[in-house]
Amino acid sequence: MRGLSKLIPAVLLTAGSPALPEPGALDDLRLDEVQIVGTHNSYHQAPDTAMLDRLRGSEISDGPYWTGPRLARAIDYSRAPLADQLDQGIRALELDVHDDPDGILPAGRMGTPGFKTLHKARYDPASSCPLFADCLKQVADWSTANPDHVPIILMVEVKDGGKGRGDDCAGLCGEGWVRLKGALRDAFGAALLTPGEIGGTWPMLRDVRGRIMVMLLDEESHARSYRIQAERDGDDIVFTAVRPAKRMPLRANRHDRIAILPNPHDPRIADARRAGMLVYTRADADTEEARRNDGSRRDAAFASGATFISTDFPSPDPRFSGYSVRFADDAFIRCNPVTARNRCAPSRTAHPE
Repeated sequence: MRGLSKLIPAVLLTAGSPALPEPGALDDLRLDEVQIVGTHNSYHQAPDTAMLDRLRGSEISDGPYWTGPRLARAIDYSRAPLADQLDQGIRALELDVHDDPDGILPAGRMGTPGFKTLHKARYDPASSCPLFADCLKQVADWSTANPDHVPIILMVEVKDGGKGRGDDCAGLCGEGWVRLKGALRDAFGAALLTPGEIGGTWPMLRDVRGRIMVMLLDEESHARSYRIQAERDGDDIVFTAVRPAKRMPLRANRHDRIAILPNPHDPRIADARRAGMLVYTRADADTEEARRNDGSRRDAAFASGATFISTDFPSPDPRFSGYSVRFADDAFIRCNPVTARNRCAPSRTAHPE
């Protein structure tokens, strides 16, 4: 397929917009030889004015550092629906998951039990797909309609569940992981790319078109909890990752094929690349780079060779600046200039001027 077209602003996209062409020139690269820009909290909708005013007035806080005014700055951004982001060419999405078996969270249909997708129920609950099953259906329906797509990386972060109950009951604990896997299988079926399909090297993009890869964007205790349950079930469909604490060495076991290193200046990114791991990092956080029009962290993420580069600004927010995160020609995927250095065609710039 031919190269990506120019980015379509999210406000102009509607459900059912035709997908942009896929970059077929990348087909002969492995998954660890590309870079993919994805969205952070891909479901997120900014709180309403009343809630933002309450936060700015310090009526609500979330710990000593996260005062109300800081929260108001950090969460004042919105996402296009998931299908529209996929239409733009974005192939990495992040979903927060809250286990709500009693249907008490203020998301979706009140009283509906099951997983919910939102940030914080108390002060940041707005979501484009409050029911996790609806988020998955949007992705699955888009994938079915566009079967030749570059693999979609779905990053799941489990919120709240299992806190304080030990590693074997972190995250969703046993039964919750079973239900999560059931939801993923119900949505994606044979399209799921599973850890058992990956051999000693990552697959070529041409061999995994149309597939969906789910990874835990989570603490290592959650990853260990999931792996315990997956081994009990004999059913491993989610990729887990190592997420070392600051200044701790990168230690990976046989399950750890991905490293979560949010700081793009982290020297352990190079360690992870040398180990053949996929790497997640962040180009910006809490809207601060966009407010300052500061591309230094974004450029460090590009130069790091990380695989997945997460942003809150795939296109500019005119309230803040012209800051955005995308590659040359407005693409969201490219040949990785570090891990596939000798195989990448020259590009004019790392990002639009």
